[in-house]
Amino acid sequence: MNTAHWLAWCLLSQALPAGPVELAGGTVTVGGEVTATAGTRDTTAFFNFTDYEHNALRMFRVSLSGMWRPSARLAFVTELRSENTERMIPYALYVRMRPWKDRAFDIQAGRIPTVFGAFARRSYGADNPLIGYPLAYQYLTSLRPDAIPATADDLLFMRARGWRASFPVGILTAGPGVPLVSAYRWDTGVEAHAAGHGLDVSGAVTTGTLSNPRVRDDNGGRQLSGRIAITPTVGLVIGVSGARGAFLTRSLANLYSSSDSGDFTQTAVGIDAEYSRGYWIVRGEAIRSRWTLPSIAAPRIDAPLTADGAFVETRYRFTPRLFAAARVDRLTFSKIVGLRFFDGLPTSWDAPVTRLETGGGIYLQRNLTFRAVVQRDWRDGGRAKTGTFLSGQLSYWF
Repeated sequence: MNTAHWLAWCLLSQALPAGPVELAGGTVTVGGEVTATAGTRDTTAFFNFTDYEHNALRMFRVSLSGMWRPSARLAFVTELRSENTERMIPYALYVRMRPWKDRAFDIQAGRIPTVFGAFARRSYGADNPLIGYPLAYQYLTSLRPDAIPATADDLLFMRARGWRASFPVGILTAGPGVPLVSAYRWDTGVEAHAAGHGLDVSGAVTTGTLSNPRVRDDNGGRQLSGRIAITPTVGLVIGVSGARGAFLTRSLANLYSSSDSGDFTQTAVGIDAEYSRGYWIVRGEAIRSRWTLPSIAAPRIDAPLTADGAFVETRYRFTPRLFAAARVDRLTFSKIVGLRFFDGLPTSWDAPVTRLETGGGIYLQRNLTFRAVVQRDWRDGGRAKTGTFLSGQLSYWF
């Protein structure tokens, strides 16, 4: 089914489910989401490239979720996703155990939700007031876990080329870099979550890192991550997150480490907040991520590479059906010194990016939404230094 047929189908979909479908006496629940996004043609997607090398503003996405609860204390959860009619990928696949019926405590194991930050746990179509993603969760830096720069000049040469980065050490073929935090993939491991009395606490041990979630281990390391959130008053939630894990692949880490792959890590801290009152909701996050790479040759990368991302977004409902939204976003990087580029002056290892996205939408029915946005991007470097993109999106979920 092509996009045009799907759009027509949705507009005639008054008979479609309005909520999750329950089977087997309520022990099996099935849900789904279909989202079609079309916009300004951008074949290289310099600003909106994703982990799976798709354009976030031109995408057809289908997801199917299911949960089987054989008992009140045990559930098996899965979500399958397909982007641009490609193969279905298990975004989530885990078992959830609740040892006590009367306590808000559970343990999850498998391909699990991230505990870091707030944005990555939102529903794609239903809970994103705009179409694009915050830079910290989507924009690809030039760093890769399977290929590294030998010198500071190697890294500066790849500045603003996260969509297709290559380095002289490791895998030599060009490939996409990583974001600060991936919102398109979940990691594999074990997570514990508890809530009560205005406090929400989560912790996890996983195979990959925030920027490079994994199904299969590639370095023998583990990531520890956690988040603590408080609700001091009605409508206000404040969260603090942290994570640390082995970043480089085993072959690269063993080549340059005298101990183990834990020497070359990604470490991140973050703070998030949300406040809602009346017709308004305001959200914001700030994230600092730091990667430690080997210092191989002069001019050396002799300090961890840091990236800072922050955004603030707001949504206002004019009526129960009509809303407007906006997000302002910024991503910056620490400085290094090379010899061949930028006259030997301290220069950010990747190009700082600013993004402004604004638009609005209408609920055609409770679970069928149309959005239209305009996104403007600026950055200090790269083949494309600015970009303006118009996009529309129709999203249906149940």
